[in-house]
Amino acid sequence: MPLQKVTEQQQQEFLGIIQKAYAKEGGTDFNTFIRKLATTLKDPNNKLIQFGQSVFLMMRKTPDTVEVHTFSTEPPPALVKAFQALAKFLKSQGMKKAVTYAENPAYYGIAKQTGLPVRVARTQKKLSGQDKPVYQFEVTF
Repeated sequence: MPLQKVTEQQQQEFLGIIQKAYAKEGGTDFNTFIRKLATTLKDPNNKLIQFGQSVFLMMRKTPDTVEVHTFSTEPPPALVKAFQALAKFLKSQGMKKAVTYAENPAYYGIAKQTGLPVRVARTQKKLSGQDKPVYQFEVTF
């Protein structure tokens, strides 16, 4: 995923969105979280990209598969558009599949609204050191 270098202004905008989204999801230790995110971003296979007021962490798992994590301050209709833009971008970068996870069942409705070919499954994922039930979303381009 060759992306352009992120400017200082873009970094500040990313940080603001991520911080608001983290607080909205009930996160309590933002400094620890942001240090972990910074470590994650040292890997050249991991990138941040922004569409609207949504920031996506893209983590390449195979040459054509990416795991995506979402930080958003947008209402559902705008988030749907951000996901559609992300899918278009990923496809343009040669990705064949994107996978993401969510605890919140509201994301199931958002996934359906995108019009993308999303497969949804219930599974367990280790979050904050605990196995939790989550929705797994998979899109094949």
